[in-house]
Amino acid sequence: MDTIMKSYLEEAIYLENRGFYQEARRFYDKLLHDLEKLDVSALSRISSFYDTKENAGIVYQASKLAMKHGGDAKILIPVHLESWKELGFETSEITWLMDELRTDQLIQESLMVARHIFSQGLTEKAYIMALEINERVDRIFRQKPSESELYIESVLFLVENEYSLKNFTQARFQLRKLIYLNEEQFSNLNQITYWSILLDEVTSLTTRQDWSELSEHVSGDNALITDFYVELGQGKLSMPLIDRIRNARFADVELEKKRDTYVRFIKKISKQMDWHEGIEAAWDKSSKDLLMTLLYADYLKEKRPGELVDFWDREFLNHSDRIEALRAYTVLKKPEGTVKESQTYEDCSITFFGGGEKIGGTSILVSVEGHHLLLDAGMHMNEETYHPDYDPLYEKGLSFDDIDALLITHAHMDHTGAVPYVYSQRNNLPIFATEPTVQLMKLLLNDAVRIGKDNGTNMYSEVDVHNVLQAIQSIEFNQTFYIPTNGREWEITYYHAGHILGAAAIHIQFGDHSILFTGDYSIDDQRTVQGLQLPSDLKVDVLITESTYGYLPTNASIDRQKQEELFIESVNQTMLNSGTILIPAFAVGRAQEVVMILKEKYKQDAYLPFDLFLDGRVTDVCRVYERFADMNKFVHPDMYSKSTKYESVIFGKGVQSAQDIYSNRRDSLFTFEDFMEDYIQPGKNCVVASSGMLTENSASARYAEQLISDRKNSISFTGYMDEESPGQHILHKAKTDGLEKIKIHGVEKEILAKVDSFRLSAHASREQITQLILKLQPTQVFLMHGEHQKQYRPVQAICEGSVIYPTVLDLLEWSNASIDVIPAFNGTEYILSKRG
Repeated sequence: MDTIMKSYLEEAIYLENRGFYQEARRFYDKLLHDLEKLDVSALSRISSFYDTKENAGIVYQASKLAMKHGGDAKILIPVHLESWKELGFETSEITWLMDELRTDQLIQESLMVARHIFSQGLTEKAYIMALEINERVDRIFRQKPSESELYIESVLFLVENEYSLKNFTQARFQLRKLIYLNEEQFSNLNQITYWSILLDEVTSLTTRQDWSELSEHVSGDNALITDFYVELGQGKLSMPLIDRIRNARFADVELEKKRDTYVRFIKKISKQMDWHEGIEAAWDKSSKDLLMTLLYADYLKEKRPGELVDFWDREFLNHSDRIEALRAYTVLKKPEGTVKESQTYEDCSITFFGGGEKIGGTSILVSVEGHHLLLDAGMHMNEETYHPDYDPLYEKGLSFDDIDALLITHAHMDHTGAVPYVYSQRNNLPIFATEPTVQLMKLLLNDAVRIGKDNGTNMYSEVDVHNVLQAIQSIEFNQTFYIPTNGREWEITYYHAGHILGAAAIHIQFGDHSILFTGDYSIDDQRTVQGLQLPSDLKVDVLITESTYGYLPTNASIDRQKQEELFIESVNQTMLNSGTILIPAFAVGRAQEVVMILKEKYKQDAYLPFDLFLDGRVTDVCRVYERFADMNKFVHPDMYSKSTKYESVIFGKGVQSAQDIYSNRRDSLFTFEDFMEDYIQPGKNCVVASSGMLTENSASARYAEQLISDRKNSISFTGYMDEESPGQHILHKAKTDGLEKIKIHGVEKEILAKVDSFRLSAHASREQITQLILKLQPTQVFLMHGEHQKQYRPVQAICEGSVIYPTVLDLLEWSNASIDVIPAFNGTEYILSKRG
């Protein structure tokens, strides 16, 4: 700042301090023509002065410059946001500030920004910020219980976001973290009560032992409603309270909807015949309310019983963590007639060699009356021995010669990586899989051979892979086939499981034993494959199902479309910053989904508004997906249409193979380093590369090494990550340790890029797993491919984590279903039972 400007500033401050505001303004005005030359203190002073004079344009400009030069954000952000709001600027005008706020020291300011964005209706941006803020605050609160007010504020904001996005089970999980806080941590009880009412968690609050003391801090309409629930819980409703509920008129629109529902409920329990009068209109207004759902279900049962099953199939997922919904759905789905007690058979069992209490090495032996089938033969990804432990087979007095066939569900390596090993134990073993699975296995198994050579851990050879692939018999979906076994036969049918191309749920019928193995499955349709498709009349005695997302809180329960919107928002944000977004992705399934999501988003454009490069095994797998799309087989119908008949489904429109541009060969004229410098570093790129967990020496790890230390870039994980994987370490470090360094691709790097995690999941959610089990009503269900011993760990709570976030095991127990639920463990044999 030059001498003249400095003198103007000093004179302005002198006059302002003495109350001569008009005179001071004349000198401040002289500084406005060249704000860029002013220092932080001058810019901060100008922001403050013009804020009092309600000149939003000057305040916005000066405060922005001050913060960019390191000014005190705690002072400048409030005035900056107010001026931004007054000027009605687009959110893009404040995205730079969102990046500046990624520190633990500015959480209150981050909340302020997020609330402003939320108030403008930009829910996706606000939600991403709310999740990030909540993660940081949760970490702080675990270490410093004195920060309870900040914790409550951040959780309440996240609850509001989840509710606005109709993520009701997630909203309730967040809310229960507050409902069950220790009494000394409680504050803002009126707001906690308000959301407890809207999210049907009032009874959780009013049944606390200390509620009589806490209730003194609840007032107004909230107090009336909590009094209603207290009396209801005591089995009596007094007439004075009933009259107050009937005659009240709540100012809050959402609470007034609740009151209408309570009045209807009172009529019903009072046996008034007109309780369901006008219920159709009431349902339209309050369709996501639990009590209204239960009332409407009773109305359908009485008036239109034929619609009841479809109604609950649609509505269950909104309330699947509530005991009332679980039990109502269970009663509806119970088999008709009297069901005899199940019978057990000592010669019928299931043995888990792998894939039981953890993900990896899936391989399961089904034994019925002395006949045996093997389901999958997966590899352990990060263990000393890559193949499952088959010792229990020999301990049963059996060998691979006693197995009638190996049935493969899908191509992922944790289900197929040990198939060559099993084949080496018996090279005439019948093996069955869908044709897409065989084609994908060819890529993945040969990749495993190459990686094994690089790591010095040779598992099997190219010849072994070739031989086993030649031995696999391709089968079709929905066409029953038979496997002979000593004068009898297995009756086998493969059904579409969703998940990835070619993935199957396998139904096994042997005599009167009916067994279904879901493999990995998705309920929701994806861009590339449709979800699980089972016959509506399928009867199952024994269900073996994955439970990947059944135990710990994830955002997997969020609607798939909303997940995609959040992901797209992250991509757009990176492009606005002129950065590159790296999407580490599983080569099979996830990578293709990501590409199709992006192409669908910009389908009206001739080209994507950025370059999208594919690298690693992703490229070859995309070509397999395209081949089956061209055949119009095994894929989601939307992938194949007249518009795509003469153009590439995945490639084209800005999607290209990075390997086609650079070469890794020695003495190549254009190397990966050249590619990074010429194509990637300039920015506005998207890279989808394997592996999804940033495994060392993978294509994605190589990109991450070069991109992670630049603030304009981002890394977005889109699926499951093993706790010990490099990707999980990076995500954890980015969320907890700020600028600390981490080793990636063998190099120490500082994490400056934005690191996100989205659940573009190809697995069923906790809620969907529960619904499938209750729909099928098997006698026994084996939960595998999950982490049964893990549970949400609450902070400063008066209850166990299972109350705040019930696992799939908890939900099934609450349902009172007559199902024997067994969390499977590796190396264990379980006796089968069936209905008598």
